[in-house]
Amino acid sequence: MTPTRRALIACLASALLGACATPSAPPQVNVASVHRIEAGPLELRFMARLRVQNPNSTPIDFSGATAEMKLYGKVIGTGVSSAGGYVPPLGETFVDIPITVSGLGDVRQAIGVYGAPDRKLDTVLTGRLVGSRFENLSFEWRGELAMPLPRGS
Repeated sequence: MTPTRRALIACLASALLGACATPSAPPQVNVASVHRIEAGPLELRFMARLRVQNPNSTPIDFSGATAEMKLYGKVIGTGVSSAGGYVPPLGETFVDIPITVSGLGDVRQAIGVYGAPDRKLDTVLTGRLVGSRFENLSFEWRGELAMPLPRGS
């Protein structure tokens, strides 16, 4: 074996071992909170706050996030945020996504309760973190939200 070939094999082996020594785990995305915010008379608005945790020793950059709110398996609201962010090594950050529910007729039909203004309903929030080296990292949250009907409905 020639010295050049040995050097090439040694470089490849050390590169492979170096890659194995520093594994990259995907970041963890969890919903920290969901609460109602100010809205117009024909819509509901919520703010979803995501906690993004980085279990790696290298930072993660991302360019935004998307979310869908579902009630009984039907998408009733959507949201996007172009707020980018940075998650430090072995650290965490928060991302806020405003979600708009505009088809209140569909919501009323889905929940089947007219006149019960603050009924708590099982809700699912799904979405993804966009633009990190872990492209389109998905998340899902299940919980209860108060889904009031507009006054006069």
